[in-house]
Amino acid sequence: MGRDEIVREIHRVLALASGPGVLLVGEAGVGKTRLADLVLTRLAGTGALVLRGAATEATTGIPGMGLASLHVHGDVREPAAGRLADAAAQGRQVVIGIDDADHLDASSAAAISGLSETMRLKLVLTARQGTIPDVGGGGRPAVLPLGRLSRDALSDLLTRVLGGQVDGLTAHMLWRLTRGNPRLLRRAVEIGLETGRFAREREVWSWRGRELGHPRVRELATADLGTFEDDQSRALEYVALSGSLPLEVLDFLVGREVTTRLLDRAVIAPAAGRVRLVTMAHPFYGQALLTGLGTLRRRQAYRDLVTAAGQAGVPGPHDPRLVLWRLRADLPVPVHATVAAGEAALDAGDVTLAGDLSDHIPGPRGAALRGQSLIARGRPGEGERLLAEHCPGGETSALRSLSLFWGLNRAADARAELSRARESQAGAGEDLDVADLSLAIFTRRGTRRSLDFSPLTPPRDRRLNPLVAEAAVALRAYHLTFGGSPARVAGAFDGETPLPLRWPAMRGSAVACHVYALVLAGRLREAVPLAERHYEEAVRRGEPTEAVLLSHQRGLCAMWAGQPRRALAPLREARALVDDHTPFPVRVFIGCEYAVCVATLGHLDEAYHELDRLRERIPDDLGVRDRVEFSRIRLLAYSGRLAYAADLADRLADQYLSEARLTTAVECAYFHARLRPTSQAAERLRAVAGRCDSPLFELFARHAGALATRDAGSLRAVATEFTALGYLGLALEASLAAKARLPEQPADRRLADLAELCDGFHSPWLDAVPRAFPRLTSREREVCELAASGLSNPAIAADLGVSVRTVANLLGRAYEKLGIRSRRHLASALDLKLSDRTPG
Repeated sequence: MGRDEIVREIHRVLALASGPGVLLVGEAGVGKTRLADLVLTRLAGTGALVLRGAATEATTGIPGMGLASLHVHGDVREPAAGRLADAAAQGRQVVIGIDDADHLDASSAAAISGLSETMRLKLVLTARQGTIPDVGGGGRPAVLPLGRLSRDALSDLLTRVLGGQVDGLTAHMLWRLTRGNPRLLRRAVEIGLETGRFAREREVWSWRGRELGHPRVRELATADLGTFEDDQSRALEYVALSGSLPLEVLDFLVGREVTTRLLDRAVIAPAAGRVRLVTMAHPFYGQALLTGLGTLRRRQAYRDLVTAAGQAGVPGPHDPRLVLWRLRADLPVPVHATVAAGEAALDAGDVTLAGDLSDHIPGPRGAALRGQSLIARGRPGEGERLLAEHCPGGETSALRSLSLFWGLNRAADARAELSRARESQAGAGEDLDVADLSLAIFTRRGTRRSLDFSPLTPPRDRRLNPLVAEAAVALRAYHLTFGGSPARVAGAFDGETPLPLRWPAMRGSAVACHVYALVLAGRLREAVPLAERHYEEAVRRGEPTEAVLLSHQRGLCAMWAGQPRRALAPLREARALVDDHTPFPVRVFIGCEYAVCVATLGHLDEAYHELDRLRERIPDDLGVRDRVEFSRIRLLAYSGRLAYAADLADRLADQYLSEARLTTAVECAYFHARLRPTSQAAERLRAVAGRCDSPLFELFARHAGALATRDAGSLRAVATEFTALGYLGLALEASLAAKARLPEQPADRRLADLAELCDGFHSPWLDAVPRAFPRLTSREREVCELAASGLSNPAIAADLGVSVRTVANLLGRAYEKLGIRSRRHLASALDLKLSDRTPG
């Protein structure tokens, strides 16, 4: 895997008339022998005589041992001597492959060199870096270095070997852990499988828990770290202890030459986004180093860091990092200085450093800082319990309310905490407004207080808690996006609004909202690379919450592009990685989009099962239940129950309008207009779109109007605009509708191209366009769909708000028109794709 280029180069060199062959060099376990075997097997298949042998360190000084090891490739029992003479007589090409050629004894090397010159044979040698004996009579072999696998190649290898998708976080972790070495990768995977840490869940392979949770995993790093010289190991200890270390400090402690060698070996690396700071290239090595450090050694190392900082002038005397070094070196630091350093670290976005400093602050102030650090690091349960126990009320009320709802799905407790804070007038009013907004967006019982600042980011003079201020950015973005202003949100993130630094869940939410706003504003072609870039950054940082959110957005973009097969992998990954750290409303969005995706691909039972699972976990007063309902409507349409789905979409659009959720009202009204294209549906959509700021919504309205008037020319124009913007599924839908209006038109190559690009996209309501079941009224079809799903006449009457007799009359007329006698024939007559889990 991942070796195509070097295989081609090996064959090119071997095909040359001059030169004895190739020498593959690389570290142990990188795959030299496997690659040589692949090349030699291919050459044997062409009729060449291929001989195989190996040298070892133990036989280097024994004359002739290397030559004696030669045997026919693929048959160790057949020696090489007799076959060489036959090959010479027949004029066959001869190829000799030798592993670990750097240990070949001198006499064997001389013999092979003589054969190379007299028989013009070719050599395929492998060796680690080092001195290679002269084995080429016609010159030295071409040296081809074999490097480690790239991350993409490693991910492909894991997928092939395991027979299933591997999530991006796990693939990146294993790549960094093994540095792309296949042998180390195999050992790591074996350990993960044996311990149960590496397992398949929801069709995706993931590594659960800490990487260093098992002694055998630590051995992989310990063995590698044992290859470093003493001064290099000492330098790595300083970097591991500090987390991130100024280059000037490291140079003072170990010298610039040592620092340069470690940077060249990629064991340490520049810290992301930080000038002249280095960190461990992967936390794995840092944790392995720290495991072996005793208390006295740690204390002395921190004293060395403090001394070096004083000499280098960085970090400054009040820098939180230096304060922590002094504390861990058992040097005196006043409590007020520690508090100031902890608050400065939190304000600067270093929540881990803030948490470390909080361990040295007694009382409620230390608990408050520690609780905030835990919440920001994706541990809302621990953080909320700590704040509730040591800092009830006061300035932490808003943050606790946010954590209770956003992180723990405890809406009632969040609401109660908010009410207590308002009644006691504890905490900052603006902080409480942010927490209130969180409840207002995602539940039906929020007060919908609107933050009084216009941009997404509050002005600097406002005294919001740092974490609450970051939540305000994400929540305000959601509020405006759902409220009909996606273009405004997209523009704000393009310009003046920085992303949250401290709280990964909120940073991921803000980025996800930016992507979604771009999609809804008609800027899908910009949204796709943005989602990919931020997903890659989250994976490199090892931030699971952000990776989940951005993987969902990658899938969402593919769905809007009309490519559900491409959307399935990122949506499946997001669904598999969801855990207690994922903001609860986002879990619902992920599950809903996944259900619609698999329904689009024809897996209705799985789709309904996913929605059933979601609905069981969502309290009745959460507004996100409506997102599940909209997804259910889309599933009904995919199962062929078009009239019933259209009726429910019509009602839900009105509900969204009554609650001023204009964006979701547009989405629902647009779906209704596509299922039941009427002038009334088109007019409502046009009116709602006019209250929003998205040019895409205006295009939706034009599409609905063209469907209602059956204007083929307008449909083709709409399709052209959708194509230009990247919404290929909608473009295909409009094109097919235009084609249905003018079936006599010749085949359109553009339509075929669109269909090919829309991999897996299918709109079942388009199947009804040519037939349209003209003999059935929409009410008759709706009653038939409900009857076909197994509902009794009384249940249908209750659902539609009509009498049982009316239901019986509608069914009777429908049977007559369809030429059937009973409801058991309805599904086939209406081309319904009913599922055992299809809800009534």
